[in-house]
Amino acid sequence: MIKNIIVPTPLKKRLKKLPKEIREKFYWCVNMLLKNEIHPSLRNKKIKGTQNYWEFSITMNYRCVYRKEKDTIYLLAIGKHEDVF
Repeated sequence: MIKNIIVPTPLKKRLKKLPKEIREKFYWCVNMLLKNEIHPSLRNKKIKGTQNYWEFSITMNYRCVYRKEKDTIYLLAIGKHEDVF
């Protein structure tokens, strides 16, 4: 179960530049990740070829990539699918 989500300052700045509806959906997704990380609407999945890196969908075009260590998540990137990979 996830207990902590760390959002680094550069990611917070990137988030502020995104459209309002994307930001709102992002916060909904983060809240859902805390409650139920396998909720189907997140489309949460491990990134192939990695050990601790995962991604979840914000919308069909926007994703968030994170590193998972025990009960803590470190958000790494947010943006359009082609921009975060």
